[in-house]
Amino acid sequence: MSTFALAFPILFIFHDLEEIVGMRIFLDRNAEMLQKRFPKIFKFLPNTSTSGFALAVMEEFVVFTLIALAAIYFDNDLCWNIWFGSSFGITAHFVMHLGQSAVIRKYIPAVITSIICLPIGVLVLCHCYPLIHFNIWFSLLGLAIAAANLFLALKLPAKFSEYFK
Repeated sequence: MSTFALAFPILFIFHDLEEIVGMRIFLDRNAEMLQKRFPKIFKFLPNTSTSGFALAVMEEFVVFTLIALAAIYFDNDLCWNIWFGSSFGITAHFVMHLGQSAVIRKYIPAVITSIICLPIGVLVLCHCYPLIHFNIWFSLLGLAIAAANLFLALKLPAKFSEYFK
């Protein structure tokens, strides 16, 4: 299992590098369409700088890496199930980006790496599932941590970007 534990932080950072590089360009080119079609979502995005977004990615990467390292170090069912749940959350994140691209019918920064990372993530989860003593509640806790972390990360870029204007 230790061999696979760091797979998800690595997949996550690889994927999010595409977002960091292309996010601001995409928002600038598509602001009007996004504001018109998705006003509730767009309110989080217009003032986001690349550095603010990178800060959010770094925060998420640190959390996912700490979860993976805890699973390796403590090597117990609780930590492995939290790792599994948060890794499932990262995999769902890839699916979400593919869905976003389908809904707006355009490339969004994240699609190429989502296409690359999704099958790898699914294969790792399928390989690891039989190796852990699966507990739905602890895995849901890991998924909840990943989801809460994503919502925190959505707020960080605007705050950071506003502070450093």
